[in-house]
Amino acid sequence: MDEMEQRWLYALSAPLVALNPDADYTAPTYCFDLKHVDVEGGWGITTRPQLLDMLRTADNGHATRLNEAYRQWERCLPSEWQALIETLDSRQRAFYELASRTFGECGVGGIRAWDIGRMGFLLRSAVLHGWIDLTESLWLHGRMAARARYYYDSWASYLNAFVIGKAFWHCLGNKDEELAHEYDRQGDYIGTTVVITKLDRDARDLFAQLPWDMPLHLPERPESLGEFDWS
Repeated sequence: MDEMEQRWLYALSAPLVALNPDADYTAPTYCFDLKHVDVEGGWGITTRPQLLDMLRTADNGHATRLNEAYRQWERCLPSEWQALIETLDSRQRAFYELASRTFGECGVGGIRAWDIGRMGFLLRSAVLHGWIDLTESLWLHGRMAARARYYYDSWASYLNAFVIGKAFWHCLGNKDEELAHEYDRQGDYIGTTVVITKLDRDARDLFAQLPWDMPLHLPERPESLGEFDWS
């Protein structure tokens, strides 16, 4: 792969770079010093097998809690949607209403970008730790790229989905009756505004060089991954 193709893959985790002043948008290793990235404290990962086990959960992350809500919003008539909402408990209703309000920004892909982007961060961090090599990282990134392009049609929708997913995750600890109000407040939450502001300020030129449909000449699946398969 040439350098720009690799940068396209690393851009999947660009929102995580925006959150870390010591990270680099184009570095295969996310940042350049282990002290600036902690995957043990946040993820409980200290070994290659643990990393690969975590990657296997990529399709079963936070997005699964909203996938059906986005699907129903796309297919339901207004009257059908209202009837559906009335059958839900308060927590599920907050989930579905969030989907209805954000569908225009991220589409039927929902917040899968939140899960995809975080896996990209893990892969880049794993190269820094020496748990995987660059070829393994690129191939695994390629599997995430396929998912991203299947569910989203532009960097804008992908990045929107990541930010919405981050807001969703941030609110999960709230009580059922507080969820809707907390979602309303997320536009002013510092963790949200930092991502949006820094991506616009620091990564605008980068994304301008990386068309969403850029051809990606990915490496063959490395034999070193053994039985690990990620379709």
